[in-house]
Amino acid sequence: MRQLERSPLGSGAASYLPSGPVARRFGAYATALALIALLVPLHALWAVQVVLVPLLLVVPGALLLQALRIPGHAVSSFPVYVPCASLVVLIGSGLAVDLVGPLIGVAAPLRAGPLLVGLELACLALLAASVKAPSSLAIPWHSLPPLTRFAWPLILPLLAAAGALRLNSDHGNSVAVVATATCIAVLIATMVIAPRLDKSLLAVILYAAGLALMWSVSLRGALVPGFDIASEYYDLHQAVLTGIWHTAHPSDAYGAMLSVTVMPAELHFLSGVPDLMVFKVVYPAIGALLPVAVFSLARRILSRRWAFAAAAFVLVQAFDQLPTVARQEIATVLFAALLAATLDARIQRRSQWALVALLGLAMAVSHYSTTYVAITLIGLTLPLQWVLSWFREIPRVTGAVAVAFIAALAGAFIWYGPVTNFNSGLGPLFHTVATQGLDVLPNRAHGESLISAYLHANTAPPISAGQYAHLVNTSYALHKPYITPLPDAGLRRYALHNAAPPTPPVRWRAGNSALSVVYLILQQLANVLAAIGAVLMVLRRKSSFIVWQVGLLALAAVVMLAVMKLSATLADFYNWERALLQALVVLAITLCWPLQLLDGPRKRHRDSLLAVAAASFTVILVVASGLAGVALGGGTGVNLANSGEAFNRFYVTGPELAAAGWLGKAARPGQLVYADRYAQLRLFPMTGSTLDLIGDVTPQTLNQHAWVYADRTNVLGHSAEVLFNNSAVMYVFPAGFLDSNYDLVYTNGSAEVFHR
Repeated sequence: MRQLERSPLGSGAASYLPSGPVARRFGAYATALALIALLVPLHALWAVQVVLVPLLLVVPGALLLQALRIPGHAVSSFPVYVPCASLVVLIGSGLAVDLVGPLIGVAAPLRAGPLLVGLELACLALLAASVKAPSSLAIPWHSLPPLTRFAWPLILPLLAAAGALRLNSDHGNSVAVVATATCIAVLIATMVIAPRLDKSLLAVILYAAGLALMWSVSLRGALVPGFDIASEYYDLHQAVLTGIWHTAHPSDAYGAMLSVTVMPAELHFLSGVPDLMVFKVVYPAIGALLPVAVFSLARRILSRRWAFAAAAFVLVQAFDQLPTVARQEIATVLFAALLAATLDARIQRRSQWALVALLGLAMAVSHYSTTYVAITLIGLTLPLQWVLSWFREIPRVTGAVAVAFIAALAGAFIWYGPVTNFNSGLGPLFHTVATQGLDVLPNRAHGESLISAYLHANTAPPISAGQYAHLVNTSYALHKPYITPLPDAGLRRYALHNAAPPTPPVRWRAGNSALSVVYLILQQLANVLAAIGAVLMVLRRKSSFIVWQVGLLALAAVVMLAVMKLSATLADFYNWERALLQALVVLAITLCWPLQLLDGPRKRHRDSLLAVAAASFTVILVVASGLAGVALGGGTGVNLANSGEAFNRFYVTGPELAAAGWLGKAARPGQLVYADRYAQLRLFPMTGSTLDLIGDVTPQTLNQHAWVYADRTNVLGHSAEVLFNNSAVMYVFPAGFLDSNYDLVYTNGSAEVFHR
């Protein structure tokens, strides 16, 4: 029981002051807040940055959880609550400073001083609200194992960082390959011996391996490799330069998200980490919490081995996707914490609902698509639970699930509509569905089976450069009559030709083909097994309530993903792979549920099952990580090579950004700027949406007074890419036509700008 001592304010005083454990806890957090305030002015030192980042991601969240009266044992069993709660506080305090600052005469509120004051005031308010919290709610920091005991897995991200930096310096991929292979070996070995390892060590291994694999991607190049991250960095950099974020963002979905504007700017100004490094280093450190969150959630249902396997499966699906979409990186971790809080029966109702609501709102202002998927999953779960309640002794409606649905829906409606007005809501989707229907498998070939068409989803068949030239010329003549090509653009010598993909030769074709087939089969079996597991969990008669809830969520996810796979309309609205990654928070658990059921008392059966599972998981890890491409040839990801398609597309260099920055200053509003699909990724971080970009860089589609930006692949690789009618086309870059008809106004050896 919490001890109280009477205040020495006089004989008539009736107030009480905390003492004992509560006073020590109060003093520890007050000291941490004072330390943050003292270190922020010194954040130019890298050692101070190393200390400030974890402080910012731990202290505010711990205070919020105590203020909400979240039990300490619930937090210790799901440690991701702490950084996610810190994200809530950072988002809330940063937004408050940004909105209130101009009202009190602070023209640039997104600066270290105002942000520090806002964060400290928010944390002090939370500290005051938690003073009277009973000691039972304290987070048991003292129970954490010694760092020296569990620190060894942290070698993995350091090794991966060294490998990425050596690749950037063109020193070969040996360290990167060793780092990735070590991560895979550690994950497989840990899964095998998981029952004998401490659960804290299992969580640390997942985090370390996740951070290593994510850093192997995010640390490559002058920018984070990826598509969306280029535009996201422009929005972040503008917030840093101007020192303010405005709510109105019509037709600017990225700029409307606080996860790519206010919050990373706040982390930059408070910690001193450069804004680009926030995306390259700090955000992956947050994204690596996703497998830890899945492991902690799965441990409520699965044994240590299969909970670890579920989390590792999510990790291998997420490591090369999360770092490339900053807003999804934050929102997906918040979504995992939202589900965990929704299903956490150890938290009292009022506290649980408050935590769920805050996590739902933070997710809504972080990423619109993640929020839409969450609304769909939770929204489908509500009627499914109501139906199941007629056959099982469960509530018709769970209050926390309803609160999660309402918070996400209300947050999306308010934030995406009247607050930011970025016009990327569900209205356009509903209109398209009403007018065009779901457009089921539009690219299914005549005589093609349904299974084959489903596996290939809505991918259009490839077309040649000649076909593309004919189709795009016809399209421009009909829809873009304002484009005036040069008279000699149609000459035969300027006709488009196919370009060979820059894929290294396959060294062992039979082995490569066999491995690809096995990988495809295993991926589809995993999908089927996850669906079967969801059904088994729902139909199981004698089980805990959380098993039924996870099964219902997974069943909703299966329905949603199947419809998205079949419908071209929904596929155009949101990427299926991204939706799958989010759904894997629960599907990975249902995937391992049947495996745990088969893991019976007989040792021979257990050993056989473990051998098959370990072998299958090894194949998935080796192929997904890119190690198979290194060993067998045929190309690999940007994390392991300085060549190939992924490298040409996503590896951004300093000279390319310099050329893009020069063009952004030279081009005038209204002038047409041409750049192929991936060259545009070099323009986005430097110019945002200020340029009138066109992606068809062909002689007959180039306007006679246009600007043309050529990246490293165009100049040195002599190839260009475009996505036309959902078909990817690779063709020889028309350098001859440009040299003959346009002036080379900028060049630095690897990037060029033409104008006429």
